Amino acid sequence: GGAGPRRELAEFLDRYADAFARADLAAVAACHVTPVLFVTEWDSTVFGSAREVAEGFRRVVDDHRARGFVSLSHRIETVSTAASRIVEVGVRWTFHDGEGRPLRHDRYRYVLRRVDDRGLLINAVVVLGGSSVAAP
Repeated sequence: GGAGPRRELAEFLDRYADAFARADLAAVAACHVTPVLFVTEWDSTVFGSAREVAEGFRRVVDDHRARGFVSLSHRIETVSTAASRIVEVGVRWTFHDGEGRPLRHDRYRYVLRRVDDRGLLINAVVVLGGSSVAAP
């Protein structure tokens, strides 16, 4: 059924969010399988090694911290099991401040691949864009 894969995905995304929030770049990199492709509206980048992934995220993590983002939560919007070892998932991330107030939403699409001894890992990322949360 759909509960197993969705639960596994949620656990994976929780681990990823925790690594990101702690600015643990090695743990963030460990959530990916290389080479990993990042696609935005303007360009695409391939990171060939865990070290490149970690370096690629350094600026992103620093930028988020500078903007007061302390934690993040996720909502799985779409899940498609493209093949037995490939899962495509649409995720909306919400970034929260120290009081837990939502500051920003970002939407991504991920292609995750199951790697024998490591479970699901991110193999490709499409950045769909984000928006600030309107102040109440």
